Amino acid sequence: MSNQNTDGLSNQIAVMAENLSMKNVSNESLQATLLNTVFKGANYDQLVSLVIVANQYGLNPFTKEIYAFPSKGSITPIVSVDGWSRIINDNPQCDGIQFEQDDESATCKIYRKDRTHPTIVTEYLSECEMTNSPVWKKYPKRMLRHKALIQCARIAFGFSGIYDEDEAHRINGSQVDVMKDVEPVDDGYDDFFIETHAKLRQAAEKGTDSLIKAHKFLTESGDKEHVKRYWSDQSANLKEIAQQADIDNAETIDDAEVVDEPTTEA
Repeated sequence: MSNQNTDGLSNQIAVMAENLSMKNVSNESLQATLLNTVFKGANYDQLVSLVIVANQYGLNPFTKEIYAFPSKGSITPIVSVDGWSRIINDNPQCDGIQFEQDDESATCKIYRKDRTHPTIVTEYLSECEMTNSPVWKKYPKRMLRHKALIQCARIAFGFSGIYDEDEAHRINGSQVDVMKDVEPVDDGYDDFFIETHAKLRQAAEKGTDSLIKAHKFLTESGDKEHVKRYWSDQSANLKEIAQQADIDNAETIDDAEVVDEPTTEA
């Protein structure tokens, strides 16, 4: 493990301590506590990934707003419903949430202060229900409402790289086995992710054409395995962000073309 990597983790741990108002706790003590409790059994690379995501979204692992489980040799950060509620309500542009629901579907509307129209997403029970889940059997409407909220938040605010537990079950194809017999993530991928994601996210926020150009440059210049893994994990969310940007850009053009009719005084 290089000193540079160690310093990177130490810096991220320090950011987490500040976010959680743990001023009197040393970096070493906080790291040990994370490994012994909420991220128990995580190796170094996994811990780095989890702490980075927690800091990015301001989530508290000690209240289970974020936790993790291994998936296909990697780590998938899982955000609980409480965590999703936090990152939505903490966003300064959030201007309210509304739900409409019946026995077959749930619709979520998220309003932003900087947009004219709400982001609207409908999720359907027939597509989302996990029939082997006791929670889905007991609380189908609540679970469907959670799905609508999370998907709507992704589009409205561009949240990416995080999942709910329900999605984790689907990704993994089986029940979650938290932090057992996990293979380490690829060497250098965390640094690649940090460097790449901000650029691709910024490109997506400009629209689909910008994202296509950024992706082309990435495939031509980046590590092939890292690029393949990154695009597999992040492409869906980046495309959603780009599509929303296309809509916003079109609305801006329409507004600019509106010219008030001249008025004449009697």
